[in-house]
Amino acid sequence: MNGGTFQPGVEKTRPGIYTRFTEKAQTRISGSDRGRAALPVILSWGVPNKIIEVSSDADAINKLGVSLSDPSMFLVREAKKRSNTVLVYRLNDGQKATGSIGPDSSVSAIYGGKKGESIMIRVSPNVLDSELFDVETFFDEAQVERQTVASAADLQSNAYVEFRGTGSLDPTVGIYLQGGSDGVVTPQAYAGFLSALETESFNTVAFPVADEALKVTAASFIRRMREDVGIKVQGVIADYDGSYEGIINVTSSVQLDAGRVLTNPEATAWVAGATAGASTLQALTSVVYEGAADVSVRLDNAEIIKRLKNGEFIFTFDPSDRTVSVEQDLNSAAKGKFAKNKIVRIIDAINNDLRSGIKAIILQAKQGGADIPGNEDGESIIRTGIVQYMNELQAAGAIQNFDPEEDVVVSLMSGDSVMVKIAVQPVDSVEKVYLDVEVS
Repeated sequence: MNGGTFQPGVEKTRPGIYTRFTEKAQTRISGSDRGRAALPVILSWGVPNKIIEVSSDADAINKLGVSLSDPSMFLVREAKKRSNTVLVYRLNDGQKATGSIGPDSSVSAIYGGKKGESIMIRVSPNVLDSELFDVETFFDEAQVERQTVASAADLQSNAYVEFRGTGSLDPTVGIYLQGGSDGVVTPQAYAGFLSALETESFNTVAFPVADEALKVTAASFIRRMREDVGIKVQGVIADYDGSYEGIINVTSSVQLDAGRVLTNPEATAWVAGATAGASTLQALTSVVYEGAADVSVRLDNAEIIKRLKNGEFIFTFDPSDRTVSVEQDLNSAAKGKFAKNKIVRIIDAINNDLRSGIKAIILQAKQGGADIPGNEDGESIIRTGIVQYMNELQAAGAIQNFDPEEDVVVSLMSGDSVMVKIAVQPVDSVEKVYLDVEVS
């Protein structure tokens, strides 16, 4: 079902649910449906050009062939620190590592990438039958498969390598495949990522890029998803003033405990994961960056204030407890009610939750052999569902002062169109405490 925004008085052609927010409205209750961050990465192993959901280390091993602790999974690991699921997209194909196991037979890694060079093939005579050979495949020093065959023609490809050829096998204590490379990522690879992402469910997407043209493309994608498709998501881009509530502009970074200093583009992975994992009841203001020992550059008070006024997402170091945390949970809108990401999460929830909720009501009616009628009964059905949802938001503490009699108005515009007006007051977070102490 289509979505997006609408202008009063302009009739839509496609059936759908259209939402318009003005300065007096906003909202979002969270929970189990949040926590999904998307991330395009350059990897040394795994399926290229496909969205892979990683919710655990087991997922990483089973779906990408490597653990989250592998150095090549660094950005995925940072995004996973505060998100439930990372939608990983491998941008690069790479060159496959290869090797020879006989005069007329060869072996190559299933995937391109430098990691293919960690594959070792061992061929040894079978201890029970001298006519047979044991062919073992090792990945990162661990045996992942073993076959007993008479010749190369009997070998079956596995999840790590592809065998080719016929004839005899050469016994060896172990040969490592060679020639694997990660390859070069082109702008077309990022275009493929955005195309694949459009049909996925996610809350945020990180764009760990420094190329200005790619940043513009990423920002355009986010705006199109929010305004035209009707899916309210946020994009995280480094050093890019999007002046838009859908774009989080990361302009500082951190130094990890191990000594690695992240670039601003690399820091977008953590910000995207943390933003996806945050509920509508929580701002990321003052949230600690796990595993960070310092910021990449320490800013003075005047510079911090300047950046906050510009709508920049920055990290600061507190010498009193030696923690690194988010200074304030802002997006690049900079000013107005939509400048704070917690408020955006609330209003985005109204759009996404009501969009899916009203669709469910429509489908439920169709399963019963009917439609929502284009009359007062239909208005009542829609209004009841919205009021129940808004009451749940208020009970959770995401909104306040909601009056179901005054704040939800449903009116039939024509036989197939209904206008719903909702007044909402999101609940902000306490971020500034003023202590006025009188000493006598």
